[in-house]
Amino acid sequence: MFSARRYGEALTVVTDILDRTRTELLERQAEISAIERKLDNLRGGSGGVLAVEGAPGTGKSSLLHHLHRKAVDSKFLVLRARGNEFEASFTLGAVAQLIESAVEDPPGGDLSARLHTSRIAHLLHGEMPDEAHPAEWHALLHELHRVFLDLAGDRRLVLVVDDAQLADLPSLRFLSYLAARVGRSRIVLTVAMEPRGPGPAADLLGAVVTSFESTVLRPAPLSLRALEQVVAETVGGADPLATAESLFEATDGNPMLVRAVLDEAAAGTGRPAGTDLDRLTERAPRSLIRWIVRKLRSLPEPSLELAQVVAVLGRATEPWVVERTTGRADAGVDKALAALIDAEILVDGPVLRFAHPLVRTAVKDSTPLVTRRRLHARAARALATTGASPEQIAGHLLQAPAQADQRNVRSLLDAAAAATARGEPDTVSYLRRALREPPADRNVPMVLSRLGTAELSVDHEAAAAHLGEALAHTCAPDARGAVARDLAWALAAGSRFEEAVTVLADAIVELPASDALADLHDALSWIGRMSPRARDLQRQRLAQIQERTAGTSLPGSVHGLLEQLRNGTDARRTADSAGHVLRRTGLPAGNGVGWGAALAASWSLAICDRLPEARNALRTVTDESRRRGVHLFHLDHCLRAYVELHLGQVSAAVELAATALEASESGGRPTIAQPIAAAALVESLIELGELDRATAELSDRELLHVESDTSVHLPLLHARGRLRLALGQTDAGAADLMRGRALDAELGPTAGSVGMWTPIVTALHHSGRVRDAQELGEEELARAHAFGAARPLAVVLRTLAATASPGRALRLLEEAVDVLDGSPALLERARSLYVHGRLLGRAGKTSTARERLRLAAELAGECGAYPLHERARKELLSLGAPGRGPGRLKRSPSTLTPSEERVTALAAEGLSNRDIARTLFVTVKTVEWHLTQAYRKLGIVSREDLSRALEASAAEHR
Repeated sequence: MFSARRYGEALTVVTDILDRTRTELLERQAEISAIERKLDNLRGGSGGVLAVEGAPGTGKSSLLHHLHRKAVDSKFLVLRARGNEFEASFTLGAVAQLIESAVEDPPGGDLSARLHTSRIAHLLHGEMPDEAHPAEWHALLHELHRVFLDLAGDRRLVLVVDDAQLADLPSLRFLSYLAARVGRSRIVLTVAMEPRGPGPAADLLGAVVTSFESTVLRPAPLSLRALEQVVAETVGGADPLATAESLFEATDGNPMLVRAVLDEAAAGTGRPAGTDLDRLTERAPRSLIRWIVRKLRSLPEPSLELAQVVAVLGRATEPWVVERTTGRADAGVDKALAALIDAEILVDGPVLRFAHPLVRTAVKDSTPLVTRRRLHARAARALATTGASPEQIAGHLLQAPAQADQRNVRSLLDAAAAATARGEPDTVSYLRRALREPPADRNVPMVLSRLGTAELSVDHEAAAAHLGEALAHTCAPDARGAVARDLAWALAAGSRFEEAVTVLADAIVELPASDALADLHDALSWIGRMSPRARDLQRQRLAQIQERTAGTSLPGSVHGLLEQLRNGTDARRTADSAGHVLRRTGLPAGNGVGWGAALAASWSLAICDRLPEARNALRTVTDESRRRGVHLFHLDHCLRAYVELHLGQVSAAVELAATALEASESGGRPTIAQPIAAAALVESLIELGELDRATAELSDRELLHVESDTSVHLPLLHARGRLRLALGQTDAGAADLMRGRALDAELGPTAGSVGMWTPIVTALHHSGRVRDAQELGEEELARAHAFGAARPLAVVLRTLAATASPGRALRLLEEAVDVLDGSPALLERARSLYVHGRLLGRAGKTSTARERLRLAAELAGECGAYPLHERARKELLSLGAPGRGPGRLKRSPSTLTPSEERVTALAAEGLSNRDIARTLFVTVKTVEWHLTQAYRKLGIVSREDLSRALEASAAEHR
């Protein structure tokens, strides 16, 4: 039986817990003031009604407890009751609870004498009047009223009824009777209730709420600001606002839901505070699951089943889709839906949805997995009959068991095609699910092929397995060629170059002359240069192909371009060929002819110092490949990072390289792009002076000591060597560079390596091997002059000058500056100008030295190469020139870069890191890095200071 004392003790314990999380009375000042006014009136002898109305979890009970505490402090007599579904059939059960609370917790004195037990028993347990005899009801209600007046005696009386909507009807009739009379007595009647649909209970509570003496409180949800305060004081964390945003999105500020999540976070053992809150809002707290199950079971049948269906279907679920999913269309469904809406679990409207996302999560989590899977299957069938989009249907099929239904296969394939067209990542999930359905035997090779091609972006090993199986079951020559090409790239992504060469060579023999055949040759040209063993196997297989095809199998456009680079064709002719390749091949609709050629031609333009053209070509490749759902292993981002670095856009290079590096590891198994992306990132960080971060990027990926004989590791050996030289580790740096140069020679050096290994000259010179340094420098100079590209030539000239006599050094540097005059390679121009200016200053040519150094400082600042800028500034000061003069810096080291400006502007608007990443199409890690750099430059430590700091920075630079 209900015990009022136990209820009061439980309420005290619960509220003590809530006091620690401080959610129950936040932003409740208006309600607290109303309660205190009502108690002040009672103190003055005037009674009244206080009604607290709101959806579940809005803090009604907390307000009642506050009133209870204040009333006790004022020496008022407080009697308590609580409605519940188990006692709704007990006549006058709520009234009995009120009286029991007086018996169990007497305030002292002569209360027991005023409790006429036989009289009360007669009233509570006697026969209830018939509805047809209102006079008898009036007599009973009047007598109960007298009982409570007697209980109060000379004291003020406060009656508190929580969850009044669940109380029995006779008790509600009494409360309605009492509400009309308390104004003339020393009684305050307080009721808390949830909204109810039409019915006798709603009518009686409506009379209470609309009484002339009533004050109605409707607590609002907590604001985002309040949640930020709660998070900061409870779970903490580095970014309370971002955590509060996630919490607000899941709970809509409902205090009960907020408390449930925070309690779950506090209960987690061994977790740092605040670290898993996002994860907790994705899975409902256990206390909330228990509450929602009890709540749903108290509502009419089939409320629980309907709530489960809506939870499975998600937001914006049309009622008739719910009916088709349940398979029920009787009056009980309408009644249950009305009950769910009245209880504010669902929101009424043209479409159905849960009032709070976290409640939907709780309903889903409370539904057994077998039931959920069955409901998802029904939902897919229901949506298929309504003309829903393939993605809607496929979303449910992903959660449903396999049914060997070809209609499901078609829906999944259509959804995969739509996802591919939009560049979304769901393609793989749809195709994997289609394979499990399974498809008809005749369609299995097609599904395997599409799946393997899609998996190239997420899991190259799975892609290789599925494409290998597809190739084994594909008969049509053209289709086999396309599958073989994708299989070769999947194998190459896992550094299985010899297997890839074999697959391509076998397919070339089978195909007639066509564009597809040229594409296979292009892939073979690329992959055959990845390692010495792959190169040897490629040459052997090409000889066999020429024998079998009598010379009719012609190589593709990439082959010819790569041959030009390997044979030392000069930069002008190579660039012209690259432009011709881009114009002729264009970009394909899928993973077909043109993508490899476009990448090769774009990079050839960069090697030939046609940097703006290379930038535009690579941007086009990136945009089109993303739009068409083509995976390029993020090699386009790697190449773009190098182009931006050469153009002097260091921050842009960091962003591109970091994005490519993270993406190359996203599938759990690094692809061939990882060492290239890591190298581009390290090269860029060196220019920023971020040597510790560059070291950490390599160390975290175990790339500090990796050894490999593949061409994709050549950039890594170069970057690692430069980093070690910058750290003063001359021997280790020289070893990396020498190893890279030797591997380059073994693979067959190309024009792309012109000037690449000149840091060896510096390392040899520093270690005292001057003659070796000079010989290597002269050898590199001859190659650079023969190739004729300005930037590589300037790199060699600048490096060789360090080993030459003063007179020749000046001539070499003068040539370097001259060849770069007007060049878009701003970073190398800044380096060459700095070294030339410094040497001119040593030679006493102060005026010219100042001119060179001033321009070097300006360019270095524009590039964001802050260490170089600082060195140039110090040289200027040593020559008696001001650090900033006529050639004023356009961007100083303390000024935000364009990328940092974009990120900080969005952060100042209140966007979370995830939202910023989605808006700018970058990774969260990139956003975090830009914010870290911006905070350092602005001298702040958190987002709270960001708006003020940005305003101050803008005013300073006006």
